Amino acid sequence: MLRRIRWIATAGAAAMVIVFVVVALLGKHGYEQASKGLVPAPLAVGNAVEKPRPLPTVPLVNEYGQRTSLQSFEGKWVVFAPSMTDCHEVCPMTTGALMELERQLKAAHLASQVVVAEVTVDPWRDRPPRLRAYKRMTGAKFEMLTGSVSNVLRLWKKLGILVERVPLEKPVPIDWYTHKPETLNIVHSDGLFILDPAGQMRIIVAGMPEIEHGHELEAPLYKLLDAEGIHNLRKPEAPWTASQLLSDIKWGMGMEVPASSLEESRPPTRQAAEQQLAGSPGTLASLHAQAGQLLGGERQLKQRIAALKGYPVVLNVWASWCVPCRQEFPLLASASAHFGRRVAFLGYDSSDQRSNARSFLAKHPVSYPSYEGASTEISWLTPIEGTPTTIYIGPNGNITHVHIGAYESETTLDQDVERYALGLHEIVTGTKAG
Repeated sequence: MLRRIRWIATAGAAAMVIVFVVVALLGKHGYEQASKGLVPAPLAVGNAVEKPRPLPTVPLVNEYGQRTSLQSFEGKWVVFAPSMTDCHEVCPMTTGALMELERQLKAAHLASQVVVAEVTVDPWRDRPPRLRAYKRMTGAKFEMLTGSVSNVLRLWKKLGILVERVPLEKPVPIDWYTHKPETLNIVHSDGLFILDPAGQMRIIVAGMPEIEHGHELEAPLYKLLDAEGIHNLRKPEAPWTASQLLSDIKWGMGMEVPASSLEESRPPTRQAAEQQLAGSPGTLASLHAQAGQLLGGERQLKQRIAALKGYPVVLNVWASWCVPCRQEFPLLASASAHFGRRVAFLGYDSSDQRSNARSFLAKHPVSYPSYEGASTEISWLTPIEGTPTTIYIGPNGNITHVHIGAYESETTLDQDVERYALGLHEIVTGTKAG
């Protein structure tokens, strides 16, 4: 009974911590939806972060003792959950659900784009040899991470996951790894997090994992459950499943964007854009001739911006996996065709896979080229807090404005181009480019 009372108290404290973290990451509107038990469509189970920001880097090690961090997987989506190898109530279910998620990712041909991981909440015991043994015993293939006590606790504190050491109760369970009585007990809150390829928090999932209908928890994992764990297995609180996680990952990748959100703005056809841009000055015409191409990395972008001195530049930071970017692209296609005889438009594909970016550009044509690389590589220009970001550079090479987030209408984007690109250009030179 004492153990259950302590767990209730801990869960209550954890809930208060999670409230603050969710409000900070989801924004007030997102939290109001989450607090009412609503899931923002079209997410299946998670809550989308309103203003994604990079997760602070915390040093960790993997099951082989190699130094790593959650940021080391940049370029891929990362799904990770708190867990520990000596848990008897929920963690074995988490391992089972993530194993099922990996199987579904493989079947969906997405395994190469997504990293699945558990990060321990028990850095006192979960050292690399123990994590390797746990993987052998359970058959799990995904990443298992640990680290120093201070680093692991710092990570979970940032994410609102409460970790607390509590006294052991009798009868003391036998440790599966040492085959001796366990020496400590830890309670922790549950949750799951999804990072985008830029290392930004995108989706937060609360609640316990649920083993989907038609599947069973692997025998080695089932044996780790105590009576409370078996109850959770049968009736998980606020359950989420591997299939729901897969659906949310696809949403994040832009694979399940509602058609209506992409049809609100109809960009000009390639032929119409070419007609609008006919007669552009040679420097800008060279951009239009490279429409939709990926030309190189940060160094080449820097050279291009320098070569465009004398013209205002609008640089859009985007990614094929970024849903707001996909929704904004038609607006940029229209603006670049309308203003492209006077303003240089450029793109920067951030933390993306080249094949995905090229496929995206083929389906969403714009009249200008893009460059590619990590968002941190263009910090010399301005820190990139998230995608999409649109940077306005004056003809003298100075930044005049940074717009964070997606534009929601052609009118707003056009006004900013006129104000921060053309307006500044007319003040500095007294003429319009072209």
